Amino acid sequence: MWGRRARQAAFAAVALAGGGAAAVATRLAVRRSEVRWAPPDRRRSQPYLSVQTIGDGDAPVVLLHPLAGSADYFGSAFDELGQPGPLVVPDLLGYGSSPRPDHGYGPDQQVAAVMSSLDQLGITRAALWVGHGLGAVLALRAAATHPERVRAVVAISPLLYRDSAAARRHLRQLTPLELGGPFDRNLANAIYGGPGVRPRLAGQLARLWRVDLPGAEPSPQLAPTSTAYRETLDNCVLRADGWRWFDQITAPVHMVLPAKDPVPDPQLLSELAERHQNVSLSVLPFGDHRLPLTHPDGCLAAIDRFRRAPELV
Repeated sequence: MWGRRARQAAFAAVALAGGGAAAVATRLAVRRSEVRWAPPDRRRSQPYLSVQTIGDGDAPVVLLHPLAGSADYFGSAFDELGQPGPLVVPDLLGYGSSPRPDHGYGPDQQVAAVMSSLDQLGITRAALWVGHGLGAVLALRAAATHPERVRAVVAISPLLYRDSAAARRHLRQLTPLELGGPFDRNLANAIYGGPGVRPRLAGQLARLWRVDLPGAEPSPQLAPTSTAYRETLDNCVLRADGWRWFDQITAPVHMVLPAKDPVPDPQLLSELAERHQNVSLSVLPFGDHRLPLTHPDGCLAAIDRFRRAPELV
């Protein structure tokens, strides 16, 4: 008898795999009767960014973490993307053990840092880029500016908004729990700080949050600085107008939106999918903004659309 996780995997397969739904659902049910976060088994190096890698094949996958996270956000369930791989999971610029410049946290700087790391690792073949939240925005930017290096994009809960004012209004309505992922005082200040917000409110909200990586609480030394959070949020989310990049993207883009995720703008995502032939959108019947933590099976079902069915790319 299938359990709850297996049924959810089947729903994901129906939403994401089209005619191959039955095969994907069966595979997920057999392999993932229960999926929990566990530390990844990946090698760490620092070609420029601090990166985790596994696998040594000719089908590279780049996995980019959200605004509140690091490479460890993607647990061991994602290690299978290293078969054949290689799977490359960086700490983005300013995050984790990666360099922390005083300034320069725009989308082009973040993408350039990833590209530099790939070059130094000798990975120049077009890759499948997968991102969550902020990571999804950066994967889309890579597809727009480096089309020769991006085979396809899977954008999970992309932080795309119509303009800066709409983005800030939207994010400020959310609670720390709804935003998902590790949440600290610096991120709280970046989102909730500013005119009309009590100075202590950000700290109070931050204290409500617990790190949602079992057994992997990041040390304070690895948490991004206030500058890194503020500039990344401002340049890559609030002022990026990332939805405009779709006119420049030729690679297939599959956007994934959990039904209970209040962080993205579902109407905008739907419009983008309708407007561009190379863009599709799936709304999952489960999950929230912590999808890679709580339902990695759903994420992998979306990724498998491009890994296991090259004709769709």
